[in-house]
Amino acid sequence: MLFPKLTGFARIGIRSSDNSQSIIGLYAVDDDETLTAYHEAGHAVIAYALGATVDSLQLWGEADQWLPERFGDCRINWGKVDPNSDWQRQREILTILAGPVAEMVYRGEPYHPAHYGPWQDDWQRAWTTCQALAPSPERRTMLLEGMMRQLNAHVRSDRCWAAIAALADELAAHEALEREQVAEILRFWIHSAHS
Repeated sequence: MLFPKLTGFARIGIRSSDNSQSIIGLYAVDDDETLTAYHEAGHAVIAYALGATVDSLQLWGEADQWLPERFGDCRINWGKVDPNSDWQRQREILTILAGPVAEMVYRGEPYHPAHYGPWQDDWQRAWTTCQALAPSPERRTMLLEGMMRQLNAHVRSDRCWAAIAALADELAAHEALEREQVAEILRFWIHSAHS
């Protein structure tokens, strides 16, 4: 089991009376900053739960040597790890896919990251990282989609969703959060390798 300390959670979510928009908290899903905040919070919560330090979160991201210009940015620090270990690859893939999954849950829409423009970079990074675990494209697709289903179940859990919502709210309010701010919020909700 990839999330041994995040089990036994209930699905949560709200649909508007005309069934046209998913709403969680006070935000409608058509707010780009809110969507980005939930997306980045998804990356951060899962990374933290899997033992990483979240160095920073922000609602904008300039192009750099690794990534193109983007709506948001989540900087993860895994510490000293063997980048070629299967466990590290799994942690990185889960963290990469957690952003689209959190946004998917928030939206109430089951978009596939390979086919939805804003998430294609996340999918491509997960796809590349997964190549050593599953060299065949068919097997890799199955593995990544299985990880997304597992993430979806965990993201919908009460404590995990509360952590994502709390972090997204703070990010939306402040536009950027540093390591200490992120850790303070997540320590309350998530029991991780940090505990």
